[in-house]
Amino acid sequence: MKKLNVLFSMATSLLLSMPQAAKATNITITLEGKGEVNAKEADIKCSQNCTITNTLSKNTLVPTANSGWLFDGWSGQQCDSGSQVLTSEIYTRIGGDSGGAKTLRTADLNGDHLDDLVSIGLFTGNISFRSNEGDGKFNATLIDSDLHYPTALDLFDWDGDSDLDLFVAEFGQSKIKIYLNDGLGNFSFSQHIKIAGISPYSFKIIDKNNDGQHDIVISSFSADISGDLLVLVDSITKAKTQWYINDNGSFIAEELLSSSASMTIDAYQKDDIVSVVTAEIINGEVAQYRSGSRTIVDTGIGTYGAAYGDIDKDGIMDVLTAHYRPSKLNLVYGTGHSSFSAAQLIAEPDEGVTATSFGDYNDDGYLDVATGEFNRKMFYYFTTESYKDCVVSTEADISLTATFMESADENVNNPENPPTTQAKSESSGGSFYYSLLLLSLLLRLKRK
Repeated sequence: MKKLNVLFSMATSLLLSMPQAAKATNITITLEGKGEVNAKEADIKCSQNCTITNTLSKNTLVPTANSGWLFDGWSGQQCDSGSQVLTSEIYTRIGGDSGGAKTLRTADLNGDHLDDLVSIGLFTGNISFRSNEGDGKFNATLIDSDLHYPTALDLFDWDGDSDLDLFVAEFGQSKIKIYLNDGLGNFSFSQHIKIAGISPYSFKIIDKNNDGQHDIVISSFSADISGDLLVLVDSITKAKTQWYINDNGSFIAEELLSSSASMTIDAYQKDDIVSVVTAEIINGEVAQYRSGSRTIVDTGIGTYGAAYGDIDKDGIMDVLTAHYRPSKLNLVYGTGHSSFSAAQLIAEPDEGVTATSFGDYNDDGYLDVATGEFNRKMFYYFTTESYKDCVVSTEADISLTATFMESADENVNNPENPPTTQAKSESSGGSFYYSLLLLSLLLRLKRK
């Protein structure tokens, strides 16, 4: 009996040690409308309802609409990731601020696993916590008010208690204020960071040199804040975007990234390499700085906002950009090796966009894009409704529907006559007025 047990144990161990056949994944595809789906890696085309079965670690499903039709998105179970996204054309309101909808930052700030927001109202000096109520709507509470020209926000665990604390650049006082989070989204002022000789307009906190201390990349300059954005831009002097390394609480100037005024800064770290994206309004460029090189991400007059986020979850950071006027909110996809796609237009609001932020605001598993229309004094977001190309990378079976809709545009799918995008207009005389402002800005910048 003992010999049989030993033999059984040996046989079991041998079977377990043998290579196991990969589990087949069944991808059931339903087509609605006129189009087809190509499973790229498997080289299989579905021009009617089909099931794709294979053992590949990745299946990229590429939809192609027939002439006169458009791909409208995936439904059913959610793809594991994608290649680019489809966003809604209609925004969902977050809330307003009478001081002008200036800046947003996104994170779970009260431990409920929902993406909350912190915002700035520029001329009221309001800093607000906008708690996600779980239905894509937000409840605002005031953190602080009457700050002297607050311009930028960041979220970082300053005190090491595993929740995110709040940092606010108070440009009018040349300092960064720190508010500690109690873990439930209640913030209390703690201290400020003041670096001699600089006035922080935008910034990002990150441990650049991996020494366990929190470094800061800061855009600083001098400017006249008594008027509107044109007055500020026309008066900028002593501009620089530079790293400041934390040496036991003292911040030492280190690497100079540029001598341009960056209205917004974001950064992320991967494999010990820090990438920084800046919105440089005088250059009219959104630029990425990485390992000593500079890459132009997007261009446009009135460049104001820039934020990193992997919206299609392909492992490569994308960039959301905002241009104040002509007002545009763009999505630029990272394509790897510090390269980017052409900018994809999300919206052309009337009243000047400034804020840029990514977050899953309606808790559906997709990253959405948020902004602020400054002169309408309102923050809002556009939901991500679907990926364009659907990537299936798990072994579980999945059922998907690819929906195609008939297009009323006779130019659709015709590369020689691409469809045009029209800017919406919600105020009378807006186009003439904004053309004058644009001409004024161009003349002012030309004089610089």
